[in-house]
Amino acid sequence: METNSEVVLNINNHDDKFILTDRETEYLSLVAMGFKKCIIAQILFVSPSTVKKTLEVIFRKIHARDRANAVAIAFSHKILSGETMEKIRVKYNIDETKF
Repeated sequence: METNSEVVLNINNHDDKFILTDRETEYLSLVAMGFKKCIIAQILFVSPSTVKKTLEVIFRKIHARDRANAVAIAFSHKILSGETMEKIRVKYNIDETKF
């Protein structure tokens, strides 16, 4: 069962609520680590098209234009942190030198 990580943001004096699932946070963490779609697919055991569609959903949810913008938004609004990314590295036994 997935849980939701809820991040509440104030943008232009409006309350926006960005809710990403833990799985979506994993995808975003892997993007932040610099992995391409095909590598993210291998790590998460999904197809590259699933990665593409999931990233599109995430970008819409957090109002991001592209990968770099998504990572910047994620860190500035504490959706991601170094600790979050380290947990993902450990969970999936990621050795970035292998990729």
